[in-house]
Amino acid sequence: MADILPPVPWDMPPTSFEWTDWYAKLRKQINDASTDHNQLTNIQGGTAGEYYHLTQAQSTALATAENTTNKNAVSGYAGLNSVSRITKGVDTTDDVIVDLATKGLVLKDTAGTPHYWRVTISTLGVLTTTDLGTTKP
Repeated sequence: MADILPPVPWDMPPTSFEWTDWYAKLRKQINDASTDHNQLTNIQGGTAGEYYHLTQAQSTALATAENTTNKNAVSGYAGLNSVSRITKGVDTTDDVIVDLATKGLVLKDTAGTPHYWRVTISTLGVLTTTDLGTTKP
């Protein structure tokens, strides 16, 4: 049978033997009640040693989360896939660096049927614009 924790010794000074003894008994109760997380009963999902504290919604969101390798895919950009490549109102205090000779800064013109243009730079510092057509690259 488990030890029963005595009442708190309210009428004694905090540094008294009674308080020290009470804290020791409390610590023992807590330590004796502790158990290995994976030994708990009524654990849902997973196999032994693979139990996690997620709600169903969190588990679903995690399972459908964007794979980080997509940022390096042809259709990927900054960790977003080709469907969700919209970024609004991004301010930066740093340079935007394009570190690949075949890529550059892509801008959209304001024509009735707008075109996308890639701006690149030569080794002489000459800017070149290339019409990429009406489809976003």
